[in-house]
Amino acid sequence: MRVFKNGTRLTWGLLLAAAFATQGALAQGVASTSTDRLFLSFAEEAVLADRQWWEGQLEFADLDPTDAVILRGVVALQPLEDLEFGGRVGFGNTDAPAGLEDGSGATDLDLWAKYVFRTQSEGTSFALGGIATIPTGDDSVGLGFDAFGIALFGSVRVAVNDLIVSGNIGARLNDDGKVQGFDLNGRTSPFVAGGVLYPLSDRVSVVGELRFEDERFDGFDSDIRMLGGLNWRLFSQGVVRAAVAIGLDDGAPDSQLMIGYAQSFR
Repeated sequence: MRVFKNGTRLTWGLLLAAAFATQGALAQGVASTSTDRLFLSFAEEAVLADRQWWEGQLEFADLDPTDAVILRGVVALQPLEDLEFGGRVGFGNTDAPAGLEDGSGATDLDLWAKYVFRTQSEGTSFALGGIATIPTGDDSVGLGFDAFGIALFGSVRVAVNDLIVSGNIGARLNDDGKVQGFDLNGRTSPFVAGGVLYPLSDRVSVVGELRFEDERFDGFDSDIRMLGGLNWRLFSQGVVRAAVAIGLDDGAPDSQLMIGYAQSFR
């Protein structure tokens, strides 16, 4: 996929630039701030938006056999103390082989809510929440599944010296749907995920994630993904985010490249 290869070069360029930017400025400790967040488990992790989080992402995905380019928006709000509401949706274009329909359209819409429990142990927090998937995506071109879904989860986030460790577990109830003309029978799909954020400096953190979700529909394989990326805080509340993910089972995209910019407001 040519566009993925070109995007990957850009991501490595960002990684190298960030590495040079951190020389001589190693952090003395870890700041568990809301501008330092995961990618695959953004909604589930036990951390809150700093009042408002607005992010634009450009994603290149090899979905085998379909390729997709998606422009996505992510919004997270903290209207009440310790409570976050959020959502993400995108518009994309797919390129499919002969016999499968492709084209442009919206993606499914995810909406979530979670409550974060603060503890007396500094740097440790827990969260409980849920995610609703609304079938706004164009299933005929492979950008949605025409199926409602409800996920419930619990998560924990712990600061261990300079390392932030995050984990979550839950289950998703999937309605019946369809994609590119094929009917889908929904299943209940448990999931578990973990991630780490390691600060290279007071501005740059390296992100690593691993996520597993059992098959969402009959005949699908599990979705297992491994991701590596970075959060590069260019401004006090502005973050450049870039990551590459690879699929470890046939139910996951073969590869994903995500590049975005997030702005927080207090």
